[in-house]
Amino acid sequence: MISKKLFCPLRLLSDYALLSHLPTNHRARKLIEHDAAKLYAGWRGEQNLAYFLDGISDPTIRIFYDLHLKQCQIDVLLITPTFLSVVEVKNYSGTLYFPNDFGQMIRTIGGRREGFANPILQAKRHRMHVQEWLTEHHFPNIPIENNVVIAHPSTIVDRADQMVKEHVFHAEKMPLKLQHMIKKYQDSPNYSRFLPQIEEVLLSDPSDTFPNVLQKFNIPSADLQRGVLCEACHHFSMQRIFANWQCIRCGHRSKNAHQSMILHYFLLFGTTMTNKQCRDFLKIDNTKLTIDLLNKMGLKREGIGRGRGQYYLSPSHETFYV
Repeated sequence: MISKKLFCPLRLLSDYALLSHLPTNHRARKLIEHDAAKLYAGWRGEQNLAYFLDGISDPTIRIFYDLHLKQCQIDVLLITPTFLSVVEVKNYSGTLYFPNDFGQMIRTIGGRREGFANPILQAKRHRMHVQEWLTEHHFPNIPIENNVVIAHPSTIVDRADQMVKEHVFHAEKMPLKLQHMIKKYQDSPNYSRFLPQIEEVLLSDPSDTFPNVLQKFNIPSADLQRGVLCEACHHFSMQRIFANWQCIRCGHRSKNAHQSMILHYFLLFGTTMTNKQCRDFLKIDNTKLTIDLLNKMGLKREGIGRGRGQYYLSPSHETFYV
C-alpha cells in the first residue's frame, strides 16, 4: 500500500524553472544543467524501483517515497508489521566496487575510475535517523534494515563480499528481497497496532520543501526573465488579448500559458505570492485580471483584509509538473 506517492522532486522542478527564466548565455546555466541532470537521474532511478514496488499487493506493507525527516531525505521507507527498511536508490551505470574498508564506492566506466560516497554508509546513517525518530515519537524499537538499490539494470556490482550481496541489489530484485526480509523477521514481535500511528506522524511531518535555488546558485532575482513564456518559440513574448495569450513573435495562442509561470514563481521564490508579485512576474498591470487568473487556478488565499494584506499559497506538490 502506497502511503506517500512518488512525485518529481521540487529540487529538480526548481532547477527547470530557473533554467526557463535565465538567458541562454547566463554564467550559471551549465552548473544548473549539471545539477538538474544529476537530480533527474536520481528521480528516474526511483521511478524504476517504484515500478517493481507498486506491484506489491500486501496491504500490511506501507511504502513511503521521498520521505523528509529532520536530518535526512530517504528515497524509500518500507514499513511492515515486523520491521522497517530504509532504501537508498542509486542510478549509477558502469561497474561498481565496494572496498572492504567501507571507504569510497569506486565506479569504472569508459576506462575511467571514479570515487563516490559509499551508499551503504549513507543507508546506515539514514537507518540511525529513523531509529532516533521512532524514539523521539515514543514508538517501539522496531528492527530496521538498510538497503541500496541499483536502478540501472545493466550496472555490474563487482567482487562483492557477502555483506554487499545482502544489502546491495538491483531494482528488479526488490520484491524477492522483501520476501526474504519478511521471512527473516517472521518470528519477531508484531507491531501492527503501531503502524497507523507511525504513518500518521510521518505524513504530518514536513514534506519536500521549496529549495532556494537563487541562493543556491548565487543568482540575483534581477537576472530572471519575466513575462509569460511562449511554449512554441520559447520567448517571453505572450500578450493578453481578450481571454487568451498570444505570442507577438510567432503568433502562438494559449488560454493557460500563465499557469506554468505562476507555478514557476513558487518554485523560485517559495510558498507565498501576493497579487503584486504575480503581476510583476507575469508583467501585467491589471489587478482584477490577476485575481481572476489566480482564483481559477484554485489557489488558497490567506492574510488580513482585502488588499495588500492578502497572499496566495502554493498548491500541493502533485500540482507541479515538468
